[in-house]
Amino acid sequence: MIINQESLIDYLNKSNEKLIEEIKKVIELEVFQDTVSDDSLKEVITKTGGYNYFRFETGGMQLSSDEATITQDILVSFYSENRDDLDVQSIKLIAGIHGKLFKFKNSKKYLIKKNKEDQYIDEIQLFFTRRMKNVC
Repeated sequence: MIINQESLIDYLNKSNEKLIEEIKKVIELEVFQDTVSDDSLKEVITKTGGYNYFRFETGGMQLSSDEATITQDILVSFYSENRDDLDVQSIKLIAGIHGKLFKFKNSKKYLIKKNKEDQYIDEIQLFFTRRMKNVC
């Protein structure tokens, strides 16, 4: 098996940039990869008046049986406070991201309790896959 690492790394970087670009087209919020630092979170809260941001993370990779493609799971999490249009925004995100680079799989919704207060942050998790051609 030969893995064309230069081509795959280039594809990963470009598709991550495209993912961030598509998210920001739908909603002008910060997009973080993997983790959000405390300082960044404080800036988001100050700028948006609450917990309003995106975070994406990449999962493990799987090589197809014919070794022609590598598939990777992508999770886009949308954290939102004081919004009533989450389903509408979810549809816009799915429509904006789903396509050539990413395929939508499913979504889940959660409520996260803020500290010991009786207030909540909405979290919508959007699951996608990305397929990368292993061309040598």
